[in-house]
Amino acid sequence: MRSPLLLSLSVLLASTVLGLAAADPATSVLNAIKQLPRGEAKKIAAIEAREGTPFPERWHILVNDPKDENGLHEYVVAGGEVVASRNLSQFAESLKPADVVGGSSVKVDLDKLANLAQQYAQANSVTIASLNYSLKKEGADAAPLWNVTCLDETGKEIGHIVVSATKGTIVSHEGFTAEPGAGGDKIDTQSLADGTGGDDEQARRHAWRKSVTRTRTTPTPAPKQDVFSRLGKFFTGH
Repeated sequence: MRSPLLLSLSVLLASTVLGLAAADPATSVLNAIKQLPRGEAKKIAAIEAREGTPFPERWHILVNDPKDENGLHEYVVAGGEVVASRNLSQFAESLKPADVVGGSSVKVDLDKLANLAQQYAQANSVTIASLNYSLKKEGADAAPLWNVTCLDETGKEIGHIVVSATKGTIVSHEGFTAEPGAGGDKIDTQSLADGTGGDDEQARRHAWRKSVTRTRTTPTPAPKQDVFSRLGKFFTGH
């Protein structure tokens, strides 16, 4: 029989992991775009977010502003509202009209991207601790792309996937040599592209939670840590 202390720690650890999957859907990128001032969404040139688990705490949305000498304005959205508005950004020094993506071309949200990243992680027997998201296009006539960087608990990149922001098709998957599907878990690219088969919020969260659980229980050559060290990482982020 487990001691009360071990039981409490097990429940706390499990609820912490599940909390990563139960993030507020208000933090989705499509909702963040809706928070921009009227007319700004059509001028979006880039979107950035860091340390998503899978939902990030804030979105940095960069728009082309012809009134600014650098053509740049950044909106920071957190908790379902704009919390900062400024004419500088850590993600770009300047923007041009040719950089504009437009909010209407962003059809694939981050929950689907996170689920896709977890499928690649599972196929390659690695554990994702957090995700960085970046959206932009290369060239005036290029299609906008989502770049999703997968990181382990130390912040080291373990893989990188590139997905069409409009159609949801997989462009590349650097760092992931094995593709999902070999074990029967086929990627549903159609649902990524048109939203079918993947719009049920509870089902998507269950898929993330199930994938996180399976990757965390996969044996890896990394040194073992005691339960107190692991709990410390969840609370401190270190």
